[in-house]
This record gives sequence, structure tokens and C-alpha cells, in this order.
Amino acid sequence: MTLETTITKSIVALAKAKGWWTFKIAGGPMQMAGVPDLLTVKHGRAVFMEVKRPGQRPRPLQVQRMKEIREIGGAVAEVVTSKAEAERILDANDV
Repeated sequence: MTLETTITKSIVALAKAKGWWTFKIAGGPMQMAGVPDLLTVKHGRAVFMEVKRPGQRPRPLQVQRMKEIREIGGAVAEVVTSKAEAERILDANDV
């Protein structure tokens, strides 16, 4: 079983190697609940990713937060379960 932390680390390394500014959003008492795990930015394009292990689904609040992010315009918010999925999303948004 692949840990979510392992998947996250591989995605962070991939994004940085592709030139994306990458930030792991850590939870805490001052953070809004349900915000995706990663924020990547390149050429003014923001991509948020909620990292899950294969077979896991986001919680309803996480789904709501990603919907809110997409509705503000210009931002991508997706669930990813692998480095390969993240790479497809990053490549599709590398404009």
C-alpha cells in the first residue's frame, strides 16, 4: 500500500522539476478546512491538488473547496492518486 505522504513527495519533486512553484499546504488551527494538499503555480496558472491513496475519495468538504476554487476562475483543482495523474494535469496546464 502506497502512503499518501509518499505520493505527495513524488508529486512535489515532479512539479519542481517541471518548473512549477510548489507549496504543500499544511493543516492547522488557522487554516480553512478542506483546502487541497498542494498548490502549484506556473505562468500565472494555479493548480491545486488533493492527494489521495488509490481507491480513496475526498471528503465532502474537500469536494466543496475544490468546487469553490474552480468557480473563482483561472484555477484548477483536482484529486490525484499518483504521480502520473499529477503529471498529466500539470502538463495540460503548462501554458
